[in-house]
Amino acid sequence: MASSAYRPRMVAVGGGYPILEGGKLIGGIGISGGTYQQDQDACVEAFEKIGFQLPA
Repeated sequence: MASSAYRPRMVAVGGGYPILEGGKLIGGIGISGGTYQQDQDACVEAFEKIGFQLPA
């Protein structure tokens, strides 16, 4: 695959974040269905609603 975002078994796309607690990965959140920006905005909103801060 020619895309620079492609890695075996992983494709980087907008609309998702890992969920970290105490420096440990405990899950993730992903939104899909709109434009990249709509997905990203919805993900940020949901992430903050459940009480997590966005990773740096």
